[in-house]
Amino acid sequence: MTQDFTLMHPTDEYWIDGHVGPSSPPYSPEAEDSERVIQTWSAQGPDTAGVVDEFWSPSGCFLYDSPLVSISLGRRVWGPRQPVYGFNGVVHGAVKLNQKCSHVFRLELLGKVKVTASNRGMIAGVVDRDLLTSTVVLSSPPSGKFAPTEQCFPFSIPWPSYVKGETSLLPPSYTVWSPAFSAEFEYCVRVDIYRKGLRRHEVKMIPILYFPKTWPSHPPPRSDAIFDRDVTPDGYKTITLPPEWPSDACPKERAKATMPVVQFSFPSGVTHASGHPIPLRVSIHSNGAPALAKLLIQGVEVQVIRRMVAWSESGHVAGGRENVICKGTLIETDTSQEGSAVSYHEVVPGEPGSEQSWVFTGVAEVAYFIRVAIACPKGTVNFIPTYKHIARIQVSSEPWGTRERELLQFGGVSAPAIRMGHARSELRPVSSVAW
Repeated sequence: MTQDFTLMHPTDEYWIDGHVGPSSPPYSPEAEDSERVIQTWSAQGPDTAGVVDEFWSPSGCFLYDSPLVSISLGRRVWGPRQPVYGFNGVVHGAVKLNQKCSHVFRLELLGKVKVTASNRGMIAGVVDRDLLTSTVVLSSPPSGKFAPTEQCFPFSIPWPSYVKGETSLLPPSYTVWSPAFSAEFEYCVRVDIYRKGLRRHEVKMIPILYFPKTWPSHPPPRSDAIFDRDVTPDGYKTITLPPEWPSDACPKERAKATMPVVQFSFPSGVTHASGHPIPLRVSIHSNGAPALAKLLIQGVEVQVIRRMVAWSESGHVAGGRENVICKGTLIETDTSQEGSAVSYHEVVPGEPGSEQSWVFTGVAEVAYFIRVAIACPKGTVNFIPTYKHIARIQVSSEPWGTRERELLQFGGVSAPAIRMGHARSELRPVSSVAW
């Protein structure tokens, strides 16, 4: 990591309370591949000191050139090949003329969503909505004069928290495609150069990414509290699963079958952090047939599901996609009591920082569910029922207790959730959004 410092002594050693200490460790002039150089700045105007070094490094900045202007969107801090921003972030950049001309700069931070539903290869409906429009107009030169080339015009455009005219939080960059529907949430910076006379306008579109971090509003319940098998701890919910029979099951056999009582306990009313374990408990009670509890406890399966749903203008579901992002891990099985069996499980919703729940009301949402299923052994479907349940959960990208530290570290804004881009990399074909 690059570090600038001034020695307190003219030699290669430093002074601490009058004592000579060892020389400082060597620092490389450039950051290694595994390191990032994080710098902050404040663009005050065209005469900001050091603005050339801050915005126009060929290897360290996002640079975009055209015959008329050059555009910089600041330093490459976070790693992705496109500029990426977090919650309440600011688009810092600069524009520089490549030709002498009278002009007006207009810069826009734009966001759009496009949901397309298809039926047998034909487009059945399209939802096209604006997410945000923030405009900055830079000062133009006086009438009859030319703006000098190489003059740098810095700008700053803050990200809003909510969708324009809505109460929904601004959704992250997201793209999903399937044969039945597609949904695209995309953002860009548009630079428009108005040239006087009959000359055409110069327009430059720069795609960017928006990955806001989210945090739980309350701490999670204690994970070890669920191991008290006879109690539902604070912060947990216990529900009884109804039995399910196959449609062709014999009614007489169903009437004679022993019905075990199956209960599922899980944290309720809290938001779970992506990449952090969620404790679960499955209890089976069968006093009339004690061996049945031990038999069924072996068929418990737990999963975490990510479900994306999009709606049409009429309010009907345009399409959706469901992915299993985690299978549960069995921690322990307790069969110490006659006629009762209890299993403890953990599920982890994705990698740390890669998943989060979000919704754009009436357009699309990404939701998460815990699915528990208890299958009976083969050949016993007419005698033993199966049990299933799906519980909806809220998922945040970050764990509880890290928000204040990060906002303090980055001056009141949060860093982008970079791992969300890694999780969505396979879902980014060519964009069809019309800017």
